[in-house]
Amino acid sequence: MSGGADGAYRALIGELAALVRLAHTALRGATAVLADPAGGGNGIPAAEKALAELRSRIEEDAAGALGGRAGVVVGVHVGCEVEALGQLVQRLLEAAWARQGRELFGERPLASLHGIADAALGLVARAADALESGAPKGVADVLSELHEVGQRQRLLYELLLREADADADPVDTADLVLLSCCYQQCAEHGASIARHAVLFSPAAS
Repeated sequence: MSGGADGAYRALIGELAALVRLAHTALRGATAVLADPAGGGNGIPAAEKALAELRSRIEEDAAGALGGRAGVVVGVHVGCEVEALGQLVQRLLEAAWARQGRELFGERPLASLHGIADAALGLVARAADALESGAPKGVADVLSELHEVGQRQRLLYELLLREADADADPVDTADLVLLSCCYQQCAEHGASIARHAVLFSPAAS
């Protein structure tokens, strides 16, 4: 690339990484509400504000010039993944609203869900870093964390099946599975960004 084109491409990478971080902010806000319905109310406006900004910037970026084939590839790929992250955060917010007034999950399932959420949050944040740096180690770290999310989800399912009894609330069980799936899919979208981070690296362009 020429100097000007290279600078534009690096700026695009920075903008896309910022979009991933906005998705992370929205995900963190939704998670705060799910973790503590009574005290995490500030997470809803924070998540909704981040989501609104995310959607606006996705539209602006889609309407702008992406700067050659490399820009088109990275812009479309990351844009699709970030848009999917936003949709998952919206589902998590809707779940948080739906659970207002309900008792918290049991201690052990809740701790397991927190572990899945924390792992997914960390993965999305690392995906943004990997996109910007394009460092193979950063990509490897993200893919390792994706495996951890899957392992944590499996352990939650084992716990739910092992402790199943006639008194268990089926709504709570369904919500736990739904929420864990949302976080697992968030992790998948973050990993998809990271998998291509070396290709998207400004140094490789």
